[in-house]
Amino acid sequence: MEVQCPTCSAKFKVPDTVSVVTCPYCGTTFHVHTGEEAKEEHYFFPPMKEDPAGKLLKFLSRQYGAPADIVDAKILEKKLHWVPVYFFYLHGKASETVEEVEFLGIPAGSPLKTLLMDYPFPVRGKRFFDEAMVKKGTYHEPEMKKEEAEAIARSRLENALKEEAREESSYLGKPELEVKFQGLVHYPVWEIAYEYGGETFRGNYVDGTDGRVIRAVYPLMSEARKKATLLGSGVIGAGVVLGLIASALYSSAWGIIGGLVSGIAAGAGIFSKGSVKRRTVSEVMRVRRGNVYFRKV
Repeated sequence: MEVQCPTCSAKFKVPDTVSVVTCPYCGTTFHVHTGEEAKEEHYFFPPMKEDPAGKLLKFLSRQYGAPADIVDAKILEKKLHWVPVYFFYLHGKASETVEEVEFLGIPAGSPLKTLLMDYPFPVRGKRFFDEAMVKKGTYHEPEMKKEEAEAIARSRLENALKEEAREESSYLGKPELEVKFQGLVHYPVWEIAYEYGGETFRGNYVDGTDGRVIRAVYPLMSEARKKATLLGSGVIGAGVVLGLIASALYSSAWGIIGGLVSGIAAGAGIFSKGSVKRRTVSEVMRVRRGNVYFRKV
């Protein structure tokens, strides 16, 4: 049968036997026959059945300069964290052309709070909280109040509207803001440590719902480091040569300065990624820059 979400008005089909469903578009959980939102406000995402360590090592084996046999690394520790996350549905409108809709999860505690900031949490798949399930890992209580998280969500929505209005050179009137709390969700994240070549690698985190690698560290092979060093040096050298040519043509020292600066800037990026013994990578987050796959609903 077809049902309509009471929050975002999306229509979708569900089996005739279910009585409570979660909207796949905005995450609202409601009763099928009445359209009323479910009163339960505490949920969890069930962890995947696949081995998170296997997902991690397979991902690392595909990275630049990773050892070919890293898939055979020895797993030292696997720890499941249940991270508290406040979920919100955001809808803001400031004019006919300036409108924002977003599904947002705000980490509310645990040592992984900063790691998961701006993480692309899934919309579908959550279930009513099951204490027996989360006892299988380390359960973290919220350190932030719901009201604090709501204020953050509201501020984020306001800033998004201002940014969109600025980009479109549009007048930003008094915006209409809807910040709808959708529950506290305990989200599964695996913390994994492994050993390779006599060294221990910690700080590896895997999404417990689907195996996406949130953050991982691996050893960069010496051959890959040598190639990166040569390439970076070559880029800097090319910048100097081009700068000398420009200086000769225009009889100005600015040519060599510009060539040197641009060469160093380009070479530094290569050195930072390819000339290190350990490299940090992610499948869903740009390291130190936040999420790169976040998409508005």
